[in-house]
Amino acid sequence: MKLFQLITICVLLMISCDDPSLDQRGEVATAVDPIVNLMELSSIQIAQGTFNNVIQNIDIVYNNDALISEILFTGTTNMSYNIEYASNNRLETITKVDVNTVVYNFTYDADFIFINFTDIRGDHVTKQLFTDIQNRINRVLTTVTDVSGISTQTEDLRYSYNANFNVDRLNSLAVNNAAIISYSQFTYEFNNNPFRDMNDVLRLLIFPDFVSYTRYLPVTRENFIAASSGFRLENSLSYIYTLREDQFPSSREVVKTESGVSTTTFETFNYL
Repeated sequence: MKLFQLITICVLLMISCDDPSLDQRGEVATAVDPIVNLMELSSIQIAQGTFNNVIQNIDIVYNNDALISEILFTGTTNMSYNIEYASNNRLETITKVDVNTVVYNFTYDADFIFINFTDIRGDHVTKQLFTDIQNRINRVLTTVTDVSGISTQTEDLRYSYNANFNVDRLNSLAVNNAAIISYSQFTYEFNNNPFRDMNDVLRLLIFPDFVSYTRYLPVTRENFIAASSGFRLENSLSYIYTLREDQFPSSREVVKTESGVSTTTFETFNYL
């Protein structure tokens, strides 16, 4: 009888130890709202020659879903981009308003993104964006169909990424024989890319001069073009950054050297 009572007590103890209700600690933690960790770039100012000689303003407007709804260029270039999204937050259309209005329409198919629009000449343009297994854009193929219905491939860009998700080389291929006709090489040092939370297609389409599709922003860029003796250096750019404590740039100095002549621009980055 005593043995039976002992076994019963042990079983009850085992059951009570497995009871998840006993895992409660003294105080229940208060629910905390998730921290929004988006880096929302709000504007860029570009100055020529001296830091205060601003020649271009770029303003970025967000909607209630923290998606970019408008990008405004004022200064040397005056134009706007109005951006609309589908219910799943994919880009649906971009309307570029300049001297003329161009509407970019987006469609998606497996590993491809298609951008279709009619240019100012009335030709139909298709940009096919290819993505790799990391979901990065690694090729842009552009085809133009003129008003008579003749299609011509006009551009084939190939992006080569390094282990840090930065483009280390950008090749431009000839449309007829896939030979490289020009390329750009990049080097990097650690910084945080202010474009990092921007839609990849927006970054590539609207901000190509900033090399914004990389994880970091570059410190050098060298542009080479095919010549009879191989490739010759066409121009080079060097970037000097002023970084905030979070390693996002507050500004950078850009020095472009071509044919022995250097010009300097300054870019200021502002955030929400």
